[in-house]
Amino acid sequence: MNDFFEYELGKASAVLIEELFKLEQGESLVITCDTQSDMRVVDATARMAFGVGAKPMVLRTAAPLGVGRQTDSFLPVGPLRGALKNADCWVEFNKQYLLYSDTWQTVTSENPRLRYLCLPAMNVDVFVRLFARVDQRLLADFLGKVAATIGKARHIRLVTAAGTDVSFENAPRHPVLPRTGYADTPGTHM
Repeated sequence: MNDFFEYELGKASAVLIEELFKLEQGESLVITCDTQSDMRVVDATARMAFGVGAKPMVLRTAAPLGVGRQTDSFLPVGPLRGALKNADCWVEFNKQYLLYSDTWQTVTSENPRLRYLCLPAMNVDVFVRLFARVDQRLLADFLGKVAATIGKARHIRLVTAAGTDVSFENAPRHPVLPRTGYADTPGTHM
């Protein structure tokens, strides 16, 4: 048995289910994945969802040859759409992600209550680092402050001690959307 981050997986999936989704007893969570997905992440998420009294469903397909709209002709879109159009929550762990596909467009437009979180190609290492080892509220607050600062600025320059030096002109009329990972409201979240 692969026990790499075995204990940490529990905390990461708890943060995802309890804090970011705020999944409640009786709600349905559809987890999509493909044959390139890390099934330890999928199983830990389903286990935690079941543990809070929710109803998890795992939909695993063969990995499409591309992403987005390239997945529509490859996947069994009828059954996939049927499940997702009736779900409360959807977390996507597909390596070949469905985001921006006709399936994603149909499901998100026809299910106004759906809370969708796109986490493509999530593996155990990244899952633990992102969710078990980061204070999500602190990160969300920080991202909000960064977005507010960028939103007001005309010229942006980001410099780090590691050598990053990026400059660009900003168009303040365009919204800056901090993608915090919180999926506790209907819509698409990153």
